[in-house]
Amino acid sequence: MPEPLPKTLPGAVCVQWRQCGRPACRCARGRPHGPYYYRFWREAGKLKKVYVRRADLEEVRSRCEARRLAHAALAAGWEEWRGLVALIRQVEPR
Repeated sequence: MPEPLPKTLPGAVCVQWRQCGRPACRCARGRPHGPYYYRFWREAGKLKKVYVRRADLEEVRSRCEARRLAHAALAAGWEEWRGLVALIRQVEPR
């Protein structure tokens, strides 16, 4: 049984159109194959890419968006915390 996907995923889902390289194919005349959906993210400084099946597309997109929103909320929380620390240091006697 395949292991379940985590609740959030790093990266973003992007569409790509591909050329197969066969000289007699329609893609050689300017009509590439696709769309194909891939999730891109960085891991240890390297760009990673994985194919996303069309059946899983909305779920993977929503998990990527959930991670992005969670990181934005975390960043906003840290910014608020830094502001509170700065206020405390202003009123705190030395």
